[in-house]
Amino acid sequence: MLAMKGCGRLKGTPYAMSQQLPPSAIHPLAPEFISAAALYSAPIDVDSAVARLPQLWNVDITPQWEEIPASDTSPGGRLLHFEVDGVTTMLSVIPRPLEVERGRLPEHSFYLAMTLYAPLAEERADSSRNATDPGQPPALRQPEGSTTTAQDMGLRRRARMVAAHTMLTQLSDALMREPAAVGVYRTELGVVHPPEMITSLAELLTQGRAPLPLWIGVRTFHPDLTHGRTLGLPMFGHLDLEIMDSTRSEEEVYELLANVADYIVAGDGYLLPGQTVGFRDGEELALTQATSPADQMPVVRIAF
Repeated sequence: MLAMKGCGRLKGTPYAMSQQLPPSAIHPLAPEFISAAALYSAPIDVDSAVARLPQLWNVDITPQWEEIPASDTSPGGRLLHFEVDGVTTMLSVIPRPLEVERGRLPEHSFYLAMTLYAPLAEERADSSRNATDPGQPPALRQPEGSTTTAQDMGLRRRARMVAAHTMLTQLSDALMREPAAVGVYRTELGVVHPPEMITSLAELLTQGRAPLPLWIGVRTFHPDLTHGRTLGLPMFGHLDLEIMDSTRSEEEVYELLANVADYIVAGDGYLLPGQTVGFRDGEELALTQATSPADQMPVVRIAF
């Protein structure tokens, strides 16, 4: 499990509703898939680029190519796939620019569609066969005779997404060392991370830390009062965080959102309405559930 920098403690709520509601009543279940696109200014040798992965990150992979036939829903093409620690990685070669619904991407002519699959069904099978096997990842071990609850399953899904994001970061580091690399586009975050940012932040994994800016987006704006919002936390089984109408600076709002996201993304805790987050000098910041005016999505709002 990655070690996360804490922002402070979570304090229990005095409100009966928040004590009784399970996290699954508020927070989404982390998905089994994540996707991204590696953008290039020219075609690359995919085999050579992927071959950097074991050299850089000491992971054992056996890449295999498959020809995918065209169908009514797919144009077909070549697919490279491999598996590491139960996470299946698939790369599709797309010899044209990526089209997006909103915004504009940097100029490029070629991309690799990356899909990483960390299935819950495999977790169930592994835990039932090897519940006490010390070789199993901690998130998959269970005591003999124990019953898996919805919260247990949610925590295991979150752990699988951490594993999938770790592999995505390592793979992106290998792919972005190509001279033609432009960046990696994440749909959930709405950004393209440039090669230098990826290779620099990926080093945090060697310290047991999450390269959070590659996993979660934090946006702030300051029309009069300061607003801030995360993007990407539902990928880890959490509602996104939001701060509205704050008298603090954009730097302070950004730092708080980044630290809270860092704290929860690989831990076992959930933020629930009625709780408080411990801040500097004993200050307690109240948490409520709200609907974000930015996109009408449910969020956990922090009074800051």
